[in-house]
Amino acid sequence: MTYSIIAQCPQTGAFGGAVGTSSLAVGNRCLHIAHGIGAVLSQHRTDPRLGEQGLALLAQGQSADAVMKSITQAPNIGWRQLAVLDPAGQSAVHHGDQLYSITTEAAGPKCIAIGNILDNDRVTAAMIEAFMANPNDRLELRLVQALEGGREAGGEILEPLHSAALRVSGSDGMDRCDLRIDRADEAVTALKDLLAAYGNQEDMLRNVAFQPETVPVARSMFDASVKRIAELGLEDRFPTARRRADWTLRG
Repeated sequence: MTYSIIAQCPQTGAFGGAVGTSSLAVGNRCLHIAHGIGAVLSQHRTDPRLGEQGLALLAQGQSADAVMKSITQAPNIGWRQLAVLDPAGQSAVHHGDQLYSITTEAAGPKCIAIGNILDNDRVTAAMIEAFMANPNDRLELRLVQALEGGREAGGEILEPLHSAALRVSGSDGMDRCDLRIDRADEAVTALKDLLAAYGNQEDMLRNVAFQPETVPVARSMFDASVKRIAELGLEDRFPTARRRADWTLRG
């Protein structure tokens, strides 16, 4: 009841992934990425620990095949569906023998899609086709387009996706984006809308993290804080008004 994709951007080296399912909060368990290291998908009766173990092995320089061979030694592996993508663009997939549904995979250059409890055997192939259709788009948009392609090809057998997640790594240890729809009537559309709303906030959030002094303070919030401090008689504790010159205001 989950379909997903992991990929690497050939221009930036960023790894990213997108995943959706009809259950809730898929973003907290299935998708594992690390910049310059690789990506792992762990789904179907998911054990998130397999994803983290996979990333640790990729960080040691192991290939996708070697990582898969190792993590499939775990208990209960027959219930799991896994995919690994390494920096060389090689991928490996595991479909456990306890998966009872239409369960497929499809791969392209530096990308792999997997799915289970699918409506038909074309879903993951359609995801790769959608991902490769607009190679000049940003990686995060291409990943969402892949989810759309899977949905249009039939998606999950019984229900629409109610949760979805999108992550793309950054070279400085901070993801370019990490967006989640934990519950929605139709999660792919909600995720695409969220990505559009997120827009160019990446640069601002990166400045907040690494150069906080360069980010102006919103004047409306600053003035409201000064007013409320005065109303409560807290000026000695919070001398914001007296220190107004310490902040650059915007708006």
